[in-house]
Amino acid sequence: MQYPTPGDNFPDYASSEWDDKSADPADTSGESGFSLAMDESSSSVTFKFTADSGDDADTSENNSTPKRSKPPRPPPLRKPKVDPPREEKMGDLEVVRVRWFYREEKKWLPFIGYDSCQLEWKYRQTLVKSDGDEQEEEIGTVGVRGGLYEVDVVTKKCHAIYWSEDTVDVMRGTWFYASSSEPVEECMAMDIEKEHLELFSKGQPQEPPVQQGKGAQKAMHELSFRECHVDWYSCEAVYFYSNSTSSRIARSIGNTFGFSKASTSGYKLVRGYPTPASLDDKPPPISHLVFVVHGVGHVMDKKAIIKNCSDLRKGAAKAIMKHLPDLVSSASTQRVEFLPVEWRSSLKLDNGMVSAVTPQKLKGLRYVLNSTGMDVLYYTSPLYRSEIIKCVQSEVNDLYEEFRQRNEGFEPNGGKVSVFSHSLGSVIMYDIITGWNPIHLYDQYLSHEQCHHPDLNSVTPDHHDLASELHKARMRVSELEKQLLATNQIAAALHRPKLNFKVENFFCVGSPLAVFLALRGVRPQGNGSISHIIPKAVCNRLFNIYYPTDPVAYRVEPLILRHYSTICPLQVHRMEGRQVPYHTMKTTALPKALKTSEEMKGLSEGLQEADLMVGGAEEKTSPGSSNASSPQHVPKTQSPGGAGVMKAWFSRPVEKTPELEALEDMERAILRIENMAASNEKEEADEMESVELENRVDFELRESNIGSSYLSALTSHTSYWASGDVALFILSQLFPDYLITQ
Repeated sequence: MQYPTPGDNFPDYASSEWDDKSADPADTSGESGFSLAMDESSSSVTFKFTADSGDDADTSENNSTPKRSKPPRPPPLRKPKVDPPREEKMGDLEVVRVRWFYREEKKWLPFIGYDSCQLEWKYRQTLVKSDGDEQEEEIGTVGVRGGLYEVDVVTKKCHAIYWSEDTVDVMRGTWFYASSSEPVEECMAMDIEKEHLELFSKGQPQEPPVQQGKGAQKAMHELSFRECHVDWYSCEAVYFYSNSTSSRIARSIGNTFGFSKASTSGYKLVRGYPTPASLDDKPPPISHLVFVVHGVGHVMDKKAIIKNCSDLRKGAAKAIMKHLPDLVSSASTQRVEFLPVEWRSSLKLDNGMVSAVTPQKLKGLRYVLNSTGMDVLYYTSPLYRSEIIKCVQSEVNDLYEEFRQRNEGFEPNGGKVSVFSHSLGSVIMYDIITGWNPIHLYDQYLSHEQCHHPDLNSVTPDHHDLASELHKARMRVSELEKQLLATNQIAAALHRPKLNFKVENFFCVGSPLAVFLALRGVRPQGNGSISHIIPKAVCNRLFNIYYPTDPVAYRVEPLILRHYSTICPLQVHRMEGRQVPYHTMKTTALPKALKTSEEMKGLSEGLQEADLMVGGAEEKTSPGSSNASSPQHVPKTQSPGGAGVMKAWFSRPVEKTPELEALEDMERAILRIENMAASNEKEEADEMESVELENRVDFELRESNIGSSYLSALTSHTSYWASGDVALFILSQLFPDYLITQ
C-alpha cells in the first residue's frame, strides 16, 4: 500500500477495518467513534467524529485558501490477519502430545512418558492393522509401571503380571481441561477431535463470525452432548459448558451484565497434554528384587498381601525421595522392586473338617481364630507341613522364573534377590532356605537311643542270657536303621525344596522364628557367627525387625550369643530423624533385671505386707512361727473399703502347721540353690561378654503413640506394612552407598 498524495482517490473506510480485535474471541468487542476519509474532489484529508446523534462535522478546507494547512496524515497500514499458531494443515496429534492414564482410587493418573509413548505407538499400530484387509493377528500387550503391569490397548485394560485379581481401566487422553490438565472423557474427546479436524484441517480455515455489536462473542461452531456442549471460537479457543440448571442460570446472569459466556460457566479445553511425553522419562532397570511373603490370616482376604506389598512399595518410594534421591536421578542404574507371594488361598488342607467340628456358638470369633492361629497348627502338623512348604517354594520359584524371562538383563548384570517375610511366613521361608526337615530331629533322637534299656538291668540271673540276646538284636536293628536313615537322608537332601537363587538378605518382621529354633534345639555356639542358624552359602544376612509390643515377635541374637539377652537391640531410625550407619552404632546394656529368686522373694514379702495391712493388729503370730517370715511389729490401722476382698486375695494363715514350716524351709533352700546358680551363670557370662556378633541381627522399631501397651499389642503385629521406618531400613541395607547419612 502507498501513502496517499494529493490527487489520489480513496473510498471511505469503516472504523471496524482499522480497529484491532480482541485477543480472545470469546470476549466482548467495543465500537470506535473515530473514522477517516478522503475527499474525491480534493487532496485534503477528512476526519470524522461520529456522535450519538449521527451528525458529521466537516473540517475540510478549500485548496484556494491561502492559509497553509498541515501535511495530510496518512491512514494506518492494514494489519495482516494473524492466525492462531497451528500446523499448516491440522492433522493427528503427535505421539508425545497424547497421554495415557490408568485408574487408581477413583482418580486418573498419567503414565510416565516412556510408557505413554509405547502405548500410543501400539495403539496406532492396532488401528493400521484393523483398517487393512490383512488377517487379524495378535496385537500383544505393553509392559508399564516399572514392568509390574501390562496394558491391552484394544480392551483398554491394565492387568497385573505377577499376581491375580488386579485389573484397572486405562484411557487415551487427547483433550484436557486447561485449568487442571485432567483428561476429557475418552468418548467425548474422540467426538471433539473429529469436529476439530473437520473445522481446521481444510485449506482455508473458517473465520470467527463478525461481531455486530456489543455483547459476548458468538461461537463459530457448537457440538452438543447429552449433558453438556462445546463451543469453538477459534482454533485455540475451545470451551466446555455444562447444561445443568445452575450453569444455565450463571450464563444468563452473565449475559445480562455483559460478561462473556466463557467467563461465567465455561472451561477452556486444550488439545494435547501440556507436558509432552519423553522417552527419557523411564525408570532404571531393576537391580534388586524383594519377595514379600505373608504369614497367618490371609485365607480371609486374598488381596491383603497385594495391598500390603503396595503399601510397602509406596513407603519405599517416599523414603527414596527423602533419603536416597540419587536412586531416582537420570544417571541411576539401581532400582528395587517388591513382588507379593500369595500362597494361602491355593491350599485346601483339611477340606473343611476344622470348620465342620467348630461349634456354632461365637461363630464369628471362632472363624477368625480358625483363619489365623490355625495356620500355625497346620504348619506344625506333619501331615500338612510338607504341603505348605512345597506350595510356597513353587510359588516363589515360578515368580522368579517369570521375572527372569521378562528381565533378561537382571542376572547378567548381577541382580540380587532378598526376602521380606512376616510372622509365620518367616519360619516357612527359613525352612525352605536352609532345607530344614523334622526328620533330622528324629534321627538325632535315634542316635542317642543306643544304651541298654533300664528294665533289662533289673532282670533275675536266670534271664541274663535272654537279656543278652535281646541286647544283640537291638544293636543289629540299630545298625540297619542307620543304613536306612543314611539312604533316606541322601534322598531327602536331593529332593528337598530349593530356591532357584541365592538369598542376599532375609528380612523377618514380627517373626516367631526364634521360638521355633529354640524348640528345635538350637543353642548358642559362642563364636559370634550366625552360620549355625543360617549358612552364608544360602543367605548373606539375616535381619530380625520387630515392635517391642508385638506379642508374636522374639529376639534371635541370644541364640547366637547368650549374653546378648542383656544387650539392647539396635533402634531403627525414624523416617524424619537423623540417619546414622547401623554398623557404627554402639551396643548398650539393658536395665539390670531381677533374678528369678529375687523376684520370688520380693513377691513373698509383698504378700506378707498386704496380709498384715488387711488383717490388722489383732492378728498375731504364733509362738512357733519363724521370725524370718513374720515381722514383729504389725500396723494397727486397717485399709478402708474392700478389706474383705484384699484379705481374700492376699491373706495367709497366721498359725503355721509343721507341714507349712517344712515347705517354707524347702523354699528357702531352693532360693539359695538358685542364687548359687545365678552367680555361676554371671561368672560364665562375664567370660563370654568379650565375644561380639559379626553382624547385629535384632532391630527394634519405635513404639507407637498409643498410651496403652495392651492396645499397642493388638495393632503392632500388622503395622509393619505401612511403616515408613521399615521401608527406609530395608533400603538402607539394600543400597547403603546411596543413603544420605549425617
